[in-house]
Amino acid sequence: MTEKFLYALNYINGNTAYGIWQDLNEGNCDDVISIDSMKIFIDFFSFAIEKNIIVEYDIDKKIPVFSEDPPNVVANRIFSDFHEKIPDLPKKCPPDSDDFVGYMFYKQGWAVLYQGTTLILPDV
Repeated sequence: MTEKFLYALNYINGNTAYGIWQDLNEGNCDDVISIDSMKIFIDFFSFAIEKNIIVEYDIDKKIPVFSEDPPNVVANRIFSDFHEKIPDLPKKCPPDSDDFVGYMFYKQGWAVLYQGTTLILPDV
């Protein structure tokens, strides 16, 4: 899994959640189990937070959030509204759901810390 996560980190700057999800789920979408793919997606965010590449970001205040919470807590908090916004997630191939694509394309709440000096928000 680490190799896949390191690969996805190469393309994270300005990428949307949907683009990141696609990087983590290459191949035939019919083989992708929705719940499992989201667990891997959250694990990726936890990994990137742990590596100080992704930080939580408050869109309203326009500032990064440094809560000192563990990476998995932060990753889950960023996507805590996922099931509320997508109650009818298909069992396989999440992009078959317009709600999934819309949510993942427009979801905000994090920024990429680029070279320790610049915050890059998802390009939505």
